[in-house]
Formats: sequence, structure tokens, C-alpha cells
Amino acid sequence: MYKKVIFLFSFLFYSYFIFGQHTIQGTVVDESQQPIESANIYFDGTTFGTVTNSQGKFSLQIDKATQAPLIISSLGYNSIIKEISLNKEIIVLETIVLKKGVSDLEEVFIENDPWPRKRKLAYFRKWFLGEDHKDKKIKILNEDDVKLRFIPSTNTLVATSKIPLRVQNKYLGYLIEYDLIDFEVVFRKIVYTKDGRRQTHYNEHSSYFAGTSFFKELKDKTKHKIIERRDKAYVGSILHFMRSLASKKLVENKYKIVYDKNEVLPYRFFKITEDTDLTTVDILADKIIVLYDGFDQSFIQVDKNPTTFYIDAYGNFSPINSLYFGGEMGKEKMSSLLPLNYKLK
Repeated sequence: MYKKVIFLFSFLFYSYFIFGQHTIQGTVVDESQQPIESANIYFDGTTFGTVTNSQGKFSLQIDKATQAPLIISSLGYNSIIKEISLNKEIIVLETIVLKKGVSDLEEVFIENDPWPRKRKLAYFRKWFLGEDHKDKKIKILNEDDVKLRFIPSTNTLVATSKIPLRVQNKYLGYLIEYDLIDFEVVFRKIVYTKDGRRQTHYNEHSSYFAGTSFFKELKDKTKHKIIERRDKAYVGSILHFMRSLASKKLVENKYKIVYDKNEVLPYRFFKITEDTDLTTVDILADKIIVLYDGFDQSFIQVDKNPTTFYIDAYGNFSPINSLYFGGEMGKEKMSSLLPLNYKLK
């Protein structure tokens, strides 16, 4: 089984090359121009965030430039995603207007849903939180807000939420506010006869989810064991691999590349072009095997050969739906997700 991995909702990258601290300022109002207090302002997939004051104003400082989009959200309003070009120290945005209302899952799908919520929740937890979510005691604090539906005509489980999901990950020490934009698990339907009776079975074939995320530390002081867990989750991850690929440090960081059952030179099937702010990568094979530290095996698969994607300084790659990941990297879910700015302080 493979899955298309989409953890962060990204847009085309803007160019920049500015170092030092940046301050983003702005005001958030509703359609009647009334200020919205406590609106969330954050860079997607990072720990960089703040909230608006009683006048709807905010000021957000970050130490390094990022190409992640800026998310503006508030309960009961449609979120806004803005691309910010960090080309100067202080950036003042035009007034941001949030509109009320989001669509409901029940308004979109009209087929009868034969599956009970308990069954759908089990699949959702597995493919959103991760197969290890029970062992790591990771949970969604507002799980009742998740709307789930199984669509028989396409053998697909979909999920939505009107409000951001609050994922408590005590194992890695984060509280993640995740605004779920899309989620689906596609099944293969198998019909067979047993003891003279017609039976139906569903095998999980592929999964996909997309959204924006903001990371907060669960505690003011992070324990040493939590830091060790984060470091263990980081090495061999998609984020670690992308950073290693962009910096041409695959060998130094214990990666090996295998093609057609044979180990090959690490960059034989990667054409890497470095630029000021982005690294362009052309992958020149339909499927390659990635080994980390000689044991953890993953694979990267593409729909067409060659496929071009881009990596920024944070290890964020785009287009995020251009690559399929399987094996160990394919298992990455919320239980192992780290902020994009991890280890870049």
C-alpha cells in the first residue's frame, strides 16, 4: 500500500533572500468592518504564530524567512491563506476581512452512508493520527467536531471539520491546531462467497489528507526525553530527507538510494539545481527505494518521469502532491509530525 502524503497546504513559492528578524503587522475585521479579537495568525506548519488584540490588530515576529503561507483564521469564519514575500524587516498588510460560514459535509454528499461512526473513526484515527496513536496516547481533543462519511459509489471515506482540530501529542510535546481541508481513504472492494453467502470486504488502498497546522509547546520547559523522541522522529523523516537532498548531504546523513534492487550513486536519479532561495529537483525514475541508516526502507514514486519539485530552506517541498511516499516515510502521520522550523533555530 502507498499513500500520497500531504501534511501541509502549500502554494507556489515566492522568492526572497532576506536574513534577520521580520515583523508582520495587520488588522483583521469581519464583513461589517468590526475588529475580530483572538483571531489566529500563524505560518503554516511552524511554531510562528500570534493572536489579534481587542482592536483586531496583530504583530508577528519571526527570526528566519519562511516560504510557508500565512494563515488567518477565527472560529465561525472562513480561513484566509496569504503568501507573504519577506522582502523587508517590517511588513504591514492591508486590512484582512474574514467572511462567515463554511460548507457542511452533509450538504455535499447525498448517498446513504452504511457505515457506523465507530468504524469510520477507527480508520480516521489510523490514517490521520497514525497506526501508533494508541501506544503514543495521541488524541484529538475535539473529536466530536469531525464529520465522517463513507461513499459506497467510490469506496471512499471522507472527513471534514468546521473548526480546527486540536491534536494533543504528549509523546512529542506538542499541541497542534490542525485546520483540516481534505481527508480521504480509498478502499478496494472485494466481493466473495463463503459458506454459500455473498460477502464484502474492504482493503485500504491509499490515503490522503491536507490542511494547515500550527504547533504549540505543551509545556514551558521541554523534558529531555521529549527532545530525544523528537530527534528520533526527525531522522529518516520526509523533512530530514528533503533537507539532506537539497543540501546534497544524503551520504553524510546516512541515506542510500536503491533502484531495481541495486544500490546506485546517491544522485544518479536526482538532478539538483540550487538557487538563492529554492532548490529545484528533477527525479529521473518512476520509483526509487530510500534506505536510512541501512534499515528503514521507504520508496518515492511519481506519476511521470521526469517529475520536477522544489525544496525551500525549511525542507518544505512543492508541489506537495507530486510525490507518493511508501514504507517508513509513508507511515508518517500526526503522531510523528514536527514543525517545519524544527532544528533551524
